[in-house]
Amino acid sequence: MKTLGRILIILAAFALVMGMTYAAVNAVSSSTTLRSFDRADEGSPRQEGAQPQIPNGQRPEFPGGEGREGRAGGIVRLILGTVKNVGLIAVVVVLVVWIKNYMENKRGALKERLNHKRGSV
Repeated sequence: MKTLGRILIILAAFALVMGMTYAAVNAVSSSTTLRSFDRADEGSPRQEGAQPQIPNGQRPEFPGGEGREGRAGGIVRLILGTVKNVGLIAVVVVLVVWIKNYMENKRGALKERLNHKRGSV
């Protein structure tokens, strides 16, 4: 039962960190979207409903200068950041468990020595 409880605590901590990360990413992306709408007035004036003329074989420039490469790079960074965060949580959990086991073993050896001394006196 102890192991199951520990697993649930670790999963809850992971879910909390991932939820905070998700909220932060959504807040950043929504603020970026708002800034791109603010810039819609900049540049050359166009008639209402007119599409920009883009030569064949070229990609359009998005507000902020980001093309598809910028978005793909953001997704890769998000995935790598998630892997880094999960790895960091795993390292912290391993260190805590290792230190706890070390302290329990040390305490058990100390109790054994005390019991041995009491028995010989």
